[in-house]
This record gives sequence, C-alpha cells and structure tokens, in this order.
Amino acid sequence: MLFLLKVQIEKIPDMPVKDFLGYVVKEWEYFIRMRKRGRILAGGKLAGSRGAAAIIEVDSNEDLDQLVTNLPLFPFFTDIEITPLVPTDKALLDVKRIHSLMK
Repeated sequence: MLFLLKVQIEKIPDMPVKDFLGYVVKEWEYFIRMRKRGRILAGGKLAGSRGAAAIIEVDSNEDLDQLVTNLPLFPFFTDIEITPLVPTDKALLDVKRIHSLMK
C-alpha cells in the first residue's frame, strides 16, 4: 500500500528553539531509518516551509498509523494529509484497459 504523507507545522511550539530543533533532528533520523527499511521510498522537506512530504509503503492501515504516530514531531503537526496512491504499473494497466474499451 502506497501513501503520500504531507505534514506541516504552522508555528514553532512554545519551547526553546534549541529543544525544538532537537525534535527536528530526531525526525530526520527517524525518516532516514524508515527509508533504509524501505518504508519511506522518497521524500523530504517542503522548500520554504515548515513541512515535509514522503511516499510511504506499508502493509496495512495499522502500519501507516504506527509509522506516522511514531514520528518525533507528530505532537506538533498542525496539518497531516495522507493520500492513498495507485502504483504507476497499476495506473498504466487501468488506463490501457479503459483506452481499449473506447471505440
């Protein structure tokens, strides 16, 4: 199961910036660990904002929930958007099937 995850933090929490940046370091370290395990396929920081996006591959909705809620910055996200994705091979097959039905 593939998903697009987009997260945003509108305002830095009421804590010392150094402490908050410690959470950010942990977030990217977690992101890299999940990428090495094949759970995050691609992603990164959204340029010019306090947000990030990732393509996530998981086996179930429960796995997705666990991955997202274990993000170190999860308590601070002001917006979380999760969109299911159809893999490109499947999308191509669907379009070819529809195309073949057209006269």
